[in-house]
Amino acid sequence: MRNPTLIVHGASSFTAKELLRYLDTHPDGGSFEFILAGRTKARLDKANEPLKRKREVIVVDLEDRESVKKLVAKGDVVINLAGPFRWYNAEALIRECAESGKHYIDLTGESTWLARDIIPKYNYLASKTGACIVPSCGVDSIPSDMALYSALSLLKTSHPDLSITKSTALFKAAGTVSGGTAASLYAEIEIPEEYKARQYQGEWCQTPTFRKASSIKPIVSLSHPLLPFPERIGAFFVMYPYNCTVVRRSWYLSQLPDNKRDPFADPSANSSSGEKEEPAHGDELVYEEGMEVGSSKLLAGVASFALFGFFALFKFSGLFRKLFKYVIPAQGTGSSDKTLQKGNLKVTSLSTTTDPNVAVLTTYTGKGDPGYIHTCHLLAESALSLVLPPPKGTTLPPLSKRGGCLTPSTAMGQVLIARLNNTDHTAIKSELLVGGQESRKRR
Repeated sequence: MRNPTLIVHGASSFTAKELLRYLDTHPDGGSFEFILAGRTKARLDKANEPLKRKREVIVVDLEDRESVKKLVAKGDVVINLAGPFRWYNAEALIRECAESGKHYIDLTGESTWLARDIIPKYNYLASKTGACIVPSCGVDSIPSDMALYSALSLLKTSHPDLSITKSTALFKAAGTVSGGTAASLYAEIEIPEEYKARQYQGEWCQTPTFRKASSIKPIVSLSHPLLPFPERIGAFFVMYPYNCTVVRRSWYLSQLPDNKRDPFADPSANSSSGEKEEPAHGDELVYEEGMEVGSSKLLAGVASFALFGFFALFKFSGLFRKLFKYVIPAQGTGSSDKTLQKGNLKVTSLSTTTDPNVAVLTTYTGKGDPGYIHTCHLLAESALSLVLPPPKGTTLPPLSKRGGCLTPSTAMGQVLIARLNNTDHTAIKSELLVGGQESRKRR
């Protein structure tokens, strides 16, 4: 029986360098293979040179359907690094994966593209073939999605009748500006008119549910009588608007009957009855994020309004966008490896529940520059979660075994948390807080 094969598309990119190195030296390396794919053979060959064992290289033209078909047939899961994804025709890879029952993951932060071009077209098809289409498997948006999932899982294990009513996450990051992230911002701002319809905008755009959008706050407070530390304050977090769309899709998918029925999906698809039911959210959930600044509300307010001003200029001034390109890293470039390795990410999340005396405190930590190093670790472990045997005591969620356009938590669930916690670069821990005393129950 052959080992599962990962296809790394965009393998000659700057970000791919760390991903290839990570896969090449992975402790489970004997259990999987990986292929380097992209547009230019010379660049792919150069990316192949540092690897301990030379890997297969495939040149692919995403405008050529036969070329894409042959590439996807070679593997079990496609890891796509070539973004912005609307610009660079990621839909060609997604279409072929959905048609052939292969899995797909990427780094996208492009909500309008997902809402208009991907979920409505491929969720039903993927559910028929068993393909898991899982966008946003990097720092956007695994920390947000998996921290909340970890809290919900612990709560439902200890207090199955309770639900999370509000979750607040504060991000604290040390890293560099990613050229790819900046390019994604341009892709989201410079969208064609047909992408600007109401149903493709806002935090609910990845669901068929349209509710009143949450207001974006300049000051986010992490405070509760059950917390073992004083109030922490956050300013506006630049990725919150996108992360929230992923959290909302997870919220929606978790509520489907038995976590298996989706209005876009085929009602006759295989049932997952008999399997352990995944934790489901309640009817109401307030979700917010902030960029941690300490305890100063003044500092948070100043930082937030500075960011609001920047984004107003960025959105409405073409001249400003042109000038901004001169001060950000070009796409495909980045800092030295030494600088990138010094980066880190910490997320502190508080989830309050329908019982005021019960809450969940979750901490998420990741080593390495969030946009270049840590995101590659997350991508790799996400792909491996889908194709390798799950760690002891875990199983993939029912939706994962059925397929569809999913999120990290609904596709990988406890398998991904266990895999990440088994590494030396990522930790996700949730603690139950009851009546002012921290419970010893952890997850």
